[in-house]
Amino acid sequence: MKGAKKKLIWSIVFILLVIVTIWTMTKQSGSFTIEGFIAFAKKIKWYWMLLALLAMFGFAFFEGMAIRTLAKMFGYEKSVGRNVVYASADVYFSAITPSASGGQPASALFMIGDGIPATVTTIVLLINLTLYALSIIAVALICLIFGFTQLQQFDHFSVTLIIFGIVLQVVLVIVFLLLVYKEKIIMKIADFAIRILSRFHMVKRGHAWRLRIVRAEAQYKQCAQAILQNKRYVFKAFIYNFLQRASMMMVSVFVFAGYYGRLPELGKVFITQGYVVIGSNTVPIPGAVGVADYLFMDGFGDMVKEATNFELLSRGIAFYGGVLVCGVITLVAYAAKGLKEMRQKKNEE
Repeated sequence: MKGAKKKLIWSIVFILLVIVTIWTMTKQSGSFTIEGFIAFAKKIKWYWMLLALLAMFGFAFFEGMAIRTLAKMFGYEKSVGRNVVYASADVYFSAITPSASGGQPASALFMIGDGIPATVTTIVLLINLTLYALSIIAVALICLIFGFTQLQQFDHFSVTLIIFGIVLQVVLVIVFLLLVYKEKIIMKIADFAIRILSRFHMVKRGHAWRLRIVRAEAQYKQCAQAILQNKRYVFKAFIYNFLQRASMMMVSVFVFAGYYGRLPELGKVFITQGYVVIGSNTVPIPGAVGVADYLFMDGFGDMVKEATNFELLSRGIAFYGGVLVCGVITLVAYAAKGLKEMRQKKNEE
């Protein structure tokens, strides 16, 4: 009950952030009108719009395929549809909670409910999270190698966010590798920190925290073993994670192609959108709402006319539309889960 209330509060906060962001953007653009936005959308060729919508769904689909691949390592192969449900729960709750903290627990709820052991679920989601960070680093490398000069089109604040975004993902991957392959060092540091914090009464029940560390150490050992024994599966899951990032970035590319038609510039659009993705991963705001929009307008403001319409439609499809679709999938799956549990109780009675 408490968890459901918390999720409802964050959903409301997320909606308010979206409203404030859109209102701010449209007000700052003196030429924006709803009629103009509708006219902008109507001018996009239908096949490019269809590709944009397919790319939007690709965000949940490719994450689902990554989870499916990693779970298969342990002999738990669920249908593509069920894995899309796991991914949709992750996408939706990651979008509405700070630092995407609610995504993995939501995925785990469905995975465990489908008979995947809690330990396997934890390891799968942990590896997938790391591969997600690696995919962003891969995007950053592509952008820096093929479009370093485009970084200059962003202002100093945006460049700072982009650089910090790259550093943050690298740090996350390094921490994961240390936990997996040098877990004793990390665990000793964590235990020392708990002792100090307990002494100053900043942490209660230090013994309980130490038990968590012991359990975590066991999980990371299993994680390391799984990676070493199943490198092919892990690499395949990384490709799916990269395609997940690329699919969201391609929404802007398809909208640009459909409206502006300047096909030789599609690579430039992809790289600019890549920088937006990297920079927006630096802030603990639900869905990076506001920050991603700022980066988008900063990066594309001088590149295209009607930048506000372009941003609202691209972001509307790629993020807001994707979150809505994933929210509906999650709601339907959760309702079906509840009905199934009710039927089981009735049969038992």
